[in-house]
Amino acid sequence: MTSTPTCPLCAGQRCFPASHRDRDGRPLSNYLCHDCGLVFVDPPPARDELDAWYEHHYRQDYKGVIEPRPHHVLRAGRAALSRLARIRPLLAGQPRALDVGCGGGEMLYLLTHLGRARAEGLEPNRGYAQHARERLALPVHEGFVERSAQIGGDYDLITIHHVLEHLADPRAAMRILHGWLRPGGHLVVEVPNVEATCQAPAHTFHRAHLFTWGLPTLERLGLETGLAPVASQVSGDGGNIEVIFVRDDRLDLPASVIRAHTDGYGQRVAAVLRSHTPIRHYLSVRPARRLATRLVRQIGERAAVRHPAGPRVILDALVAQARATGLFPARPHGA
Repeated sequence: MTSTPTCPLCAGQRCFPASHRDRDGRPLSNYLCHDCGLVFVDPPPARDELDAWYEHHYRQDYKGVIEPRPHHVLRAGRAALSRLARIRPLLAGQPRALDVGCGGGEMLYLLTHLGRARAEGLEPNRGYAQHARERLALPVHEGFVERSAQIGGDYDLITIHHVLEHLADPRAAMRILHGWLRPGGHLVVEVPNVEATCQAPAHTFHRAHLFTWGLPTLERLGLETGLAPVASQVSGDGGNIEVIFVRDDRLDLPASVIRAHTDGYGQRVAAVLRSHTPIRHYLSVRPARRLATRLVRQIGERAAVRHPAGPRVILDALVAQARATGLFPARPHGA
């Protein structure tokens, strides 16, 4: 008889299969913890295999490239601009910032040129890290959160977008990020939403995502690692969640209070997964809306980069656009 896995977040034993296939139809066992609502892969891949895949093969497997193409730069740059706009209050005073999982460096570039941050990046993929250093002249460290002795710490701001779901030990990673922040510093985390229904049901679970979070589970993880949630939001299509945490060294909540943060959430997630059926999905307007959005985006991206342009030219155009609209006014001369 196969034993039931233990939840990595709450140590609960009531974990039941959520899916046995990934979005490409390959075998992948995701379990839902009915006590806290975390969804996790079990058994997880071996750590050394996972590290080697992210260092050398992930970008090629996912996007078919070893460094971003122009439309990838534009798409990532536009996403970074939207994220930067949401955290403008955290950019006062030229903060010292770190972008974890910085990819090709788009967010890092905008943090520096629009947010006026003294920013660095951390990226495990060799090709993308090299691209950011050589094509954008950005200070990018190559490596993983768990093994990055070159990161000095004392940051005012750390951003980590669509990374935490990939990590083998997210609790250990959050503790490290806590240590890299100065007291009172902010951590911005964005991950896919376990309650998302914008995608087809068969496309819910990605083989690279070892964990799928909701707001209560992500906030609980922060509370367990000395990070207090101060703001959160769900993306317009419901596909992603973002939580802003602050390092609060006075945070000392009883275990019962932390557990209560996810009370009943497992049942809620189970209900979402049960109700998100192919029939309901394809009879709704969601597939047509998602397809139309994707087509418009792709056509716009191709049109915008139809003339060959380097990544710096593409990102400088976004910087100019943001300044022209008043989103990030140009700094006064000499400031």
